[in-house]
Amino acid sequence: MQVLVSWVFVSTIDPGIIPRNDLGTIDACKRRRRSRVVVINGIEVKLKYCNIYRPPRTCHCATCNNCIQQFDHHCTWIGHCVGLRNYRLHVTFLLTGLLLFAFMFIFSCKSLHHKLPGDGNGVIGLLRNDPETVALTLFSFVAMCFLAGFSCYHVYLIAINQTSYEHFHQKYVNSGNPYDKRILNNIKEVLLASQPPSRVNFRADVEPGWFGGLSDISIK
Repeated sequence: MQVLVSWVFVSTIDPGIIPRNDLGTIDACKRRRRSRVVVINGIEVKLKYCNIYRPPRTCHCATCNNCIQQFDHHCTWIGHCVGLRNYRLHVTFLLTGLLLFAFMFIFSCKSLHHKLPGDGNGVIGLLRNDPETVALTLFSFVAMCFLAGFSCYHVYLIAINQTSYEHFHQKYVNSGNPYDKRILNNIKEVLLASQPPSRVNFRADVEPGWFGGLSDISIK
């Protein structure tokens, strides 16, 4: 049940979308520099331009076509981005899924142990008499290993206060990580800090210009 609840929340909560710039200012924005440099904890960080100067650690998701604050990755399993506002839910989803498949694997193994045939056929006998439980055991083992590796990776990222995107692209190899505050402070910041409010008003009316000013598009 906890896995399902975590999946629903992580796949529906705003991951930290940065609202698009007002279309009335786009022409003026095109004349601005494509990047800007700010200093965070003594380390220079480049802010890229995407009709707005993106806040630090913000990245544009090519799949969602949104700028996501503290972008981690676009998860195909939930069909949603993972970012600042739903990252801890993503970690909860991983850990609860890992526990679920671990329990499935343990109880499947126990069931197979009790069903071992006494004629000495062993695994062949189990495949013949109870192929469903054998398949469930193999599936839960593979899923458990996959989620264990993924969970360990994210525990490591939390400890060093990096996102998957930053770690994969080796953002701080040469300059140092300006957000690393040592393990305990990193854990507090990533998992225990208060969640910022959403910047997007999902109840707002959609204007035709939002689609890029195409005159042949009408909204009903």
